[in-house]
Order: sequence, then structure tokens, then C-alpha cells
Amino acid sequence: SRDTVPTARGGGHIRRRDVLRAGAVAGVALVGGAVLGAAAVERRPAPVGSRDAFAAAQGRLLARYGVQARERYVTLGAPPLRTHVLEAGPEAGAGEPVLLLHGGGSVAAEMTPLLAALQPRFHVYAPDRPGCGLTDMVDYTVVAPTIAAFRAHAVAFVGAVLDALGLATASLVANSMGGYWALAFALAHPERVRRLVLVGEPAGSAEHAPLMQRLLGVPAVSQLLRATALRPTPDHIRESYARILVAHVDRVPQELLDCAYAAAVLPGAQRAWYSMLDQVTHVRGASELTYALRPELPRLAVPTLFVWGDRDTFGSSAEGQAMSRLMPNGRAEVIADAGHLVWLDQPARCAELVTGFLAAAA
Repeated sequence: SRDTVPTARGGGHIRRRDVLRAGAVAGVALVGGAVLGAAAVERRPAPVGSRDAFAAAQGRLLARYGVQARERYVTLGAPPLRTHVLEAGPEAGAGEPVLLLHGGGSVAAEMTPLLAALQPRFHVYAPDRPGCGLTDMVDYTVVAPTIAAFRAHAVAFVGAVLDALGLATASLVANSMGGYWALAFALAHPERVRRLVLVGEPAGSAEHAPLMQRLLGVPAVSQLLRATALRPTPDHIRESYARILVAHVDRVPQELLDCAYAAAVLPGAQRAWYSMLDQVTHVRGASELTYALRPELPRLAVPTLFVWGDRDTFGSSAEGQAMSRLMPNGRAEVIADAGHLVWLDQPARCAELVTGFLAAAA
């Protein structure tokens, strides 16, 4: 049938419209030394797909929000990774430290609007996670071949970044897959986390993965999507934001979409993202991620805030409310007319909730 495609496991077909929808879901991945931002000047266009092109797009996005970010690299030990970090806010020691952790195959710069809201009061560090942006690329089938290894990798990365930055403790503000990493770290090292803010659905919060996510566990479907709907183009990036990331794509500045495209076409970015998807997205679903942490939440005393858009396509806000009730110091806030990237749909309300919650610990 022209409306179906065969699965690699035989014995059936999947509707073509589901394949296209799955492309939109998986499209979430195709985002996300000097002072960067308001003073950034691009003298000549860098080749598409180059690190210089991404750095230039990142600089334009930071400038769009008036963020004067200091750029630095820290070298981590296990696994050895050269990690790119954006740093903004008062000088070290003058502002409470906050670590921003971006989601999926995104980049730290995607959280620029939230970084801009935090920088007047807090000292903010925003690393590109492994395989993203200007941090070293990785193959997750090697780095984290099992779910247990993936969780251990997440915890080790967050801890190593804090160590490299000289931070004994910090508040964590995280989105999506970054939310899972932050929560896993807080469970492993609660003494190092002052406050925890999970903005948007932490990856795999529901008991069962959505149909579109399960479709990505079918090799033939995944391969087809990578060659078509998931192939990074400026149009596909915008469509991904419109369909699954935000409630209103017109609220997303062009500078952010340009940065997302520049990140998606970096050498090794697609391989890193797909290798992570292959490790954590299976027919058995996402319950092995955040949902699997629920039995541990009653012992996590770290003050925790869930900020959830009522139009988050990755999971109902009821999931966040249920998790917050399991925690001794958990709280959930639902923001109306907002999607997965809450700070893009409702920047003022999101910033008010996050800064207010963090300030209570300052």
C-alpha cells in the first residue's frame, strides 16, 4: 500500500502517516574562549556544518537576548571529554551557582532565554552535553551500552562538570533528557544539589512510551525517517518545533532556529543523537528512564520544582504532579498555553517561577 511501509521485523506494516508523525517526534533532536553574545560580530559566513558556523549562530542567539556569555572548555576524565560551557552572570562567588542541562540532541544555547532571566542574580553554567554542540561527540552504543550504564554516564557527567568548575554544590535547572540526567544525579548525590528545577517533561516520565516513540524502535522505520523527515534542514527544524516542542512556533526567534540547524549539521551530531536513541528508545518504551526512578523519589529531600506546559506533547502534566507528590519537598506548576520548551512559549511566567524558586535557597 502507498499508505504503509514494511517493518524490519516482518509480519506487518506501519501506516505512512504514523511514520511522518514519528519524524516530527524524533525531530526534537534536531535542535536544541571569548565573550559571546551582544558583542558578537561575524565577518564572513563560515561553511555550513562547521564549528565556526555553529559558534556564529550561537553568538547571534545570545546577542538576541543580550547575554554576555563567557565561553570555556573543561576536560572530563571518565569518559575523557572536552566539554564546552557557556558561563554568564556575576563573577564567580558573587552569585549562587546554577547548572543548566539542555534536552535531547539539543544544545546549551537553546536555553538562552532562561539563561538571560537567571544571569542578573545567579552565576549560570550551561554545558553542551556529550555529543551536542561544541562538546566532544560520542557513540552511546560504546559509552553507555545499557540503560544502567546510561544512567551511570549521566550521573558521572554532571558530577565531573561540577568538579571541573570547582562547584561543591549547585542548583540544577534541566529540560527533557537533561531532566532525567539531573534527577538521576540528585538521587545519587543529593548533598551536591541545592535545588532542582525540571522544566518540561523529564525524558520518559510516563509508564509507557508514546506510539511515535515506540515506532523509532523499529529499525526500518528509523532508517527511513533518518533519510527523509529526520534529515536536518531549516524547514524540518521549524516543523519539529511547531509540531512537538512549542505551542506556538511564531514565539521562537529565528536566531534560535538557526542555531538549532547549525547544531544538527555539526560533524558527528547525528550519529551521537541516533546512537543515544538506539540505547533508550525501544518497543518496551521509555519506562526505563524517569518513570523507573519513581520508587526512589520518596527519599529525595532536595527541594524540587516541576514546571510543565499544559500542551507538552511528551507527557501530561499529571505525570509531574504525581511525581511531585511522591517527594518530600516536591512541587508542580502547570503553565497554560505552553509546550515542551516552556521558556519559549511563556518566557515571563517560566522565568518568574524558576527564579523565585531558586531565590528561596539563595
